[in-house]
Amino acid sequence: MKFSYTVSKMIPENENNVVVRKKVVLTVDIGSSSIRCGAYEITGKDGVVPFGDCFSVRKIRTVEPNTGKIMLKTEKGTDLQDEIDGVIDDVLQHLRNSSVDMRVVGLGFATFCMNLIAIDMYGQPVGKDATLSYGCCSPEVADECRWLKSHIGIDKQAGIYQRTGAPLHASYALPQLRQLYSSPDLSSLVDQIVVWQTLSSCCLSRWRGVPFSHVSFSEASWTGLFNFRTCEWDKEAVSLLPEECQNHMPPLCDYSDEVMPSGGMRPHKIGENAMEKNPYWDRWPELRGLDDNGDPGCRLFFGLGDGACANIGSNCWTNQKFAVTIGTSAAARVCVPMRTSNCTDNFHVPQGLFCYRIDRSHVLVGGALTDGGSVIEWARQLLNLEDDNDFSECIAEVETLLNRDYESCLEGFLPPSAVSVVPFLSGERSIGFRDGASFCISGLTRNSGRAHFLKACLEGVILRLEAILRLLQRGVETGKRKPRIVVSGAALESNPLWRQMLADCTGLQVQYDTSVREGTSRGVAMMSAVALAMERDMSTDSSSYLVKRSKEESIYSSPRLPTTEGYWAVALDDQENLIDAASTVW
Repeated sequence: MKFSYTVSKMIPENENNVVVRKKVVLTVDIGSSSIRCGAYEITGKDGVVPFGDCFSVRKIRTVEPNTGKIMLKTEKGTDLQDEIDGVIDDVLQHLRNSSVDMRVVGLGFATFCMNLIAIDMYGQPVGKDATLSYGCCSPEVADECRWLKSHIGIDKQAGIYQRTGAPLHASYALPQLRQLYSSPDLSSLVDQIVVWQTLSSCCLSRWRGVPFSHVSFSEASWTGLFNFRTCEWDKEAVSLLPEECQNHMPPLCDYSDEVMPSGGMRPHKIGENAMEKNPYWDRWPELRGLDDNGDPGCRLFFGLGDGACANIGSNCWTNQKFAVTIGTSAAARVCVPMRTSNCTDNFHVPQGLFCYRIDRSHVLVGGALTDGGSVIEWARQLLNLEDDNDFSECIAEVETLLNRDYESCLEGFLPPSAVSVVPFLSGERSIGFRDGASFCISGLTRNSGRAHFLKACLEGVILRLEAILRLLQRGVETGKRKPRIVVSGAALESNPLWRQMLADCTGLQVQYDTSVREGTSRGVAMMSAVALAMERDMSTDSSSYLVKRSKEESIYSSPRLPTTEGYWAVALDDQENLIDAASTVW
């Protein structure tokens, strides 16, 4: 078996009957509940396709509930970065055992966003308490956010929102950083901070042997401190941070930019430890930045937001396709071509939604729920349905109840099982962005059983996604045809009833492409392939490369109109009324 990590001259496929070695990109997907690594082959016909069974996953919680702190040490006591290294080790070993002649040409990242880690002068994380993520819903940060809103006023809030694409909310970096830097208990940690990094930047620094790295436009955009129109830190938003924190913001670049130190790994560390050998040089020779001839080897790309990658991996990069993802969290998003040079003040971010920069040529508009599949997991535990057979039996009961309610509503009667849920276990993001929101339920009676409760939880998440999708359809030009929903995420992929409920509620066709597994990882591979292709054609941008190539093997769920229309209209009104009533005590 021959395996080489060096790079040969690029020869066009089939020219003079020469067979080119297969080009492979690795993808690292760091989620809030797992870490994944996969290998994808870049092909001329299909874009990217999974490379055999080269895939590794570790179920690891990376975000602490409520506080949103990043778990640098896992629950089993291992180092988080060591676990990330481990999945890459697994996949590289698969490749080494392969009989196929190949070379690794790139490695890309998707990370849960937002995430920030404080780094000290030695390039090491300061500690778990000096970390941030989207999952924060602590009372202290919520209080800081409320004070900030009252202090700067409505006009400044609106200006920051329209430039950063993110409202002031506890899930973003501004209130979290302000609370961290002002906490007397954390003053010793704050004194050690030199720069803020993301998880992907921490990994790249470690592998390259440098103290810190740039942060991509994509990951920076999720912080709420980044001006997506100019691709710079937003001056007004950053000015609201403590002065020492302002000096700790990292340099920025696009995910595919080559910055110093560029390319892949180097044999020795850079900086004060320049004579010290980089241990990854021998551990991962496939990822070396230079071969023996000094030619470029494997490109290490900066991180991308997992939401953006999920869209791209699901072939959702036009305004005719809305991506709906339900994993631990949930989101509905649409990819909009928008070059930085053309991003003027004429574009208005719809109130209640976000707008994040993907790369220099695209933005992502949508809304997110902190709790999606997590609501159902919580309900399963609460109802003692952790056994899969018990859960499947209850889902069947839910479907029976739902069909009965459809019939009752069609006949003009209110559904007898109308239990309404607001699924904010960890606060509300889109569309109200209420920092202190919590889960609530109404409509329970003596006749309510486990199926009524589970049904209400399933509906609660769908109804919040419907509220987001309505705003998207009003705020983003989609043409004369109705957009299609393309779903991804383990929760929707494994639950056909939930997909049908989404179609019935929205009145839109729902597509689940069974040929696309690990859509986020596939999106990373596609973006890596785009960047490598653009290197050969500097006259264009990523928009011309983002075209659907793969064959779809899809399951469609069509809305059962008009049978279902009245039911979901009533259900949405009930939920909105419950939110309005509960908001007085949030």
